[in-house]
Amino acid sequence: MRRLAIAVFAACAARAAFGQGGPPMITDDPGTPGPGKWENNIAIFEHRPHETAYDLPAIDLNYGVGEHIQLTLQGGPVLLKRSGHGLIGGLGGTEAAVKWRFLDEEKSGFDASMFPRVLFNITQSSVRRGLAEDGTRFQIPFQVAKAFGRFHTDAEFGPLASTLGRSEWIYGIVGGVELAKTTMLMAELHGTSRMNFTRDILTVNVGLRRQLTEARILIASIGHELRDPDHARSFIGYLGVQLLY
Repeated sequence: MRRLAIAVFAACAARAAFGQGGPPMITDDPGTPGPGKWENNIAIFEHRPHETAYDLPAIDLNYGVGEHIQLTLQGGPVLLKRSGHGLIGGLGGTEAAVKWRFLDEEKSGFDASMFPRVLFNITQSSVRRGLAEDGTRFQIPFQVAKAFGRFHTDAEFGPLASTLGRSEWIYGIVGGVELAKTTMLMAELHGTSRMNFTRDILTVNVGLRRQLTEARILIASIGHELRDPDHARSFIGYLGVQLLY
C-alpha cells in the first residue's frame, strides 16, 4: 500500500492550465492556483497486481493564498479488492500541505517551490484493513520547473520521514509538450529509495491533459514500475477531472 499512498496523495496544483507536474502525474510542480482561486481534482485510481484499489473519489482541494501560496487537503473513501478476497471499503489516508513558490520564472528564469506535507490516518480501522498506510508520514520536497516554448519540464526531490519504518527519498522528473492549446502530453520517471539510495522503486508514467471547457480539464495517466525490490512491478492508472474556479 506504500506505493498506492504515494501515487494517490501526490499533491496537485498548476498555476497555468497545462503545468506539467501534478495530477495525473506523481511528480509535483511549483504551480499555485492564484489569489482566492480553487483547483480541485476528483479522480478514480487503480493499482495492480494482486490488488485493485479505487478512490470513489479521491478528492484533492487546493486553494490559492496570494500568488505564491497554496493550501492543500486530500483524502476520500477507498475500495480495495485483493486476489481471493472480497471487496472491502473505508476511509483512506489524509494529507494536509502548504506549497510556497519562492522563485518565479519571469524574474529568475525558472520556478522553484517547497511543498511540506503531512500524511495521516483519521481512523485506525483503515490501517488494520489495509486501506491506509500505518503511521504518520512527513515530506519536504522541493520542485523546480522551466518552460521552453511548447516544451515544459520540472523535477522534484526531497525526504520522506515516517513515525514507523525507515526514512526515504522521493524524486521525479516530468517532461511535457503542448500538442495544441487544449492538449498536453507528458512523460515521467518517479522513484522512492532508502536514504542510502538502495531498495529503490522506479516508475515510468505517461499522461494526458485535455481541456474540455474553461473550468474543466480531463486528466489521465498510465504507468508501470520498472524496478521494485519486491519484484511486484505494479501497473498504476489515474483518471479524473480537474475543476478550476
